[in-house]
Amino acid sequence: MIAFQMSEEQMELVSLVRDVLKSEVEPLVLELDRREEQDFDWRPVETLARLNMVAPIVPEEYGGRGLDFVTTALIIEEVAAVCAGLAACMVGTIHALLPILVGGDEEQKKRFLVPLVSHKPALASFALTEPKGGSDIQRLDTHYRPAGDGFILNGIKDYVINGAVADFVTVCAGASQDGRPGAYQFLIVPRDRIKATINRRTMGIRYSNTAQLVFEDTPVTKEELIGHPDTGYLLLSQTLDCGRALIGAIQVGIARAAYEQTLSYARTREQFGRPIFSNQGVSFPLVEMATAIDAARFMVWRACYLMDQDGDYTRASSMARLYAGQVGQMVTARAIDIMGAAGYNDDSLLSIYFRDAKVCSIVGGTDNVQKMIIASLL
Repeated sequence: MIAFQMSEEQMELVSLVRDVLKSEVEPLVLELDRREEQDFDWRPVETLARLNMVAPIVPEEYGGRGLDFVTTALIIEEVAAVCAGLAACMVGTIHALLPILVGGDEEQKKRFLVPLVSHKPALASFALTEPKGGSDIQRLDTHYRPAGDGFILNGIKDYVINGAVADFVTVCAGASQDGRPGAYQFLIVPRDRIKATINRRTMGIRYSNTAQLVFEDTPVTKEELIGHPDTGYLLLSQTLDCGRALIGAIQVGIARAAYEQTLSYARTREQFGRPIFSNQGVSFPLVEMATAIDAARFMVWRACYLMDQDGDYTRASSMARLYAGQVGQMVTARAIDIMGAAGYNDDSLLSIYFRDAKVCSIVGGTDNVQKMIIASLL
């Protein structure tokens, strides 16, 4: 049965994450937003690692919390409400481990999942986008070919979240056929073979490392190839479908943080002898913001519920990603309208929320890609 409230266990986890991040990460947010792209600050990841929340979907048998997707979405919302870049680090890691969880063998799970749930901070990355590819995944140029007892990987991946700081990267590549990539396959490339050539300075989610990765005759062992040959497209579809709902959870967290800050401001900011919240021109937009956030949250919960029930979640996940992305941008923009110069100031958290919200209309497939997916399933 579908529930519209959290269980006692979920409330305890959410409260734990909220309290710890408010205390340890929130004071760092402005500093993290202004850091240089080549300098990654591990302190926020260390906080999550201490709670075993970097990759909370890792099963208990490998040392993880074994959380379902609904509970994971709740945690991601809490993290994003404090630092969306840190939430992106989580979702990037989850993207990387999903193909291993679904198609990996026991040895791969032990080798690559266990380090992600230790108290030592660790991240993973998922490499799909290419300079020429973007939304057109049919144009992937990255390919691998047999070489000795293993494989050789060549290609360039771009805008890879956690790319330069990951313990490993899960790469989507094509099998080389007459010099052209063929059927998709996932390969795992450990840290010592990752070459980051560019650390991207993005407009939003600046805390998360975003990098371009180059693979030049990079060796990959047969033990690092995920699943059976020609199964990569199915793994890719499942990974992206799951990830879209979790990206939606990031947007809900961003929107909630912006709304809560603006509501507090409207109740205390006085103009003409009374709080500005008493004006319908302020209170009514806040009503619309609160309503849209609830709707987006429930759409994320629905998609994650279908994942947990092994249902058909493709359309629900794209809808959650699309709508939550629109809500995040709407709420952050209106929040600045209400707070005026106080929200537009570069020292305002709202300026960070506004920039963070925009990226979530791009990652996981642009809004138009989501509309294409949804239209094909109507």
